[in-house]
Amino acid sequence: MERKAVLIIITAIVALMSCNSGKVSEVQAEGDTLRLDHAQLLTIVNYDKYKVVEIADPWKPRRMLHRYILVSDPSASHLPEGTIINVPVKRAMVFTTVHASLLADFHATDRIKGMADVNYVKRPDIKALVANKTIADVGSGMSPDIEKIIDGSPDIVMVSPFENSGGYGKLDELQIPLVECADYMEVSPLARAEWMKFYGMLLGMEAEADSMFKSVESEYNAIKAKVKTIGRRPRVMVDIPSSNVWYVPGGQSTIGQMIADAGGEYCYADNTQGGSMALSVESVIDKCEDADVWLFRYGGPEKTIASMAADNKAFTHVKAFKDNNLWGCSTERTTFYETTPFHPGLLLKEFLAMFHPEHNVEMKYFVRVAER
Repeated sequence: MERKAVLIIITAIVALMSCNSGKVSEVQAEGDTLRLDHAQLLTIVNYDKYKVVEIADPWKPRRMLHRYILVSDPSASHLPEGTIINVPVKRAMVFTTVHASLLADFHATDRIKGMADVNYVKRPDIKALVANKTIADVGSGMSPDIEKIIDGSPDIVMVSPFENSGGYGKLDELQIPLVECADYMEVSPLARAEWMKFYGMLLGMEAEADSMFKSVESEYNAIKAKVKTIGRRPRVMVDIPSSNVWYVPGGQSTIGQMIADAGGEYCYADNTQGGSMALSVESVIDKCEDADVWLFRYGGPEKTIASMAADNKAFTHVKAFKDNNLWGCSTERTTFYETTPFHPGLLLKEFLAMFHPEHNVEMKYFVRVAER
């Protein structure tokens, strides 16, 4: 009995010590969570020698898309599970023009060692670097040149995740950290723009990113404040079909939110999706036939009222078409896709001018569609 009692006491002491030890390690590992005012898919926790960045899965609630461990001190040990990235990143492969443009805004084009889909680049400074091969062309984002990526010795590859993409093919085999840039799935323009803080951390440019975001946020909110006293909100429809499919921004998309912030009523405002929806031409015309304003993005030759009527007679049933209140943005002749995602105020002021003409601004992206 005495021996059994001693064993019980020893076991209790060991258990207590183990419990206390666990509590101490938790206290030591406690980090400082960075406050993000808009982004909902990002969680960033600062530790002494590293940061933990978690990206929530935009398509699967309560699941994580990716966890990154940004290590700023080589002596960091006992790191949590996740993709380790040593920061600041000096060499990056970038698969989208929007993220290449953001790096240019940070004056960090020297970090871009390669780009995919360079034919979509419209920004002159980046275009020049591609032309003189300072930035390597690594082919299509869907089927990149793996050898060129390896030759560039990147620290990271910045890619865009898609729902049910099935992974990144051979890129997954390279043992190079893939940064999944899911910012485009945020629910508001400022939420997406706030991701620049994460990208700034990758570059070791946190202060620059914080300063830039404050400026972006201030500009956006100042424009948004102008519509608070506006009573009438015109109905708005967006984009044009490709063949027989009309890709429409969801009601909870950044474009949907921006229309509301500029004093418009999006005809799909009651929709709860954050991305885009593939719909039939008939269903969109039926839903948006009474739209007062029609704005769209397009590639190819310049659009006119006459050419659009020739493209599809159904367009002529839309109120905005009858009123000649159509606004087009050529994605081939502007930097729309490169500059507006992280500087949404540039676009918001144009939306405001389209919806409420008394607010006259110089249009950089959208122009009123001519009759012929």
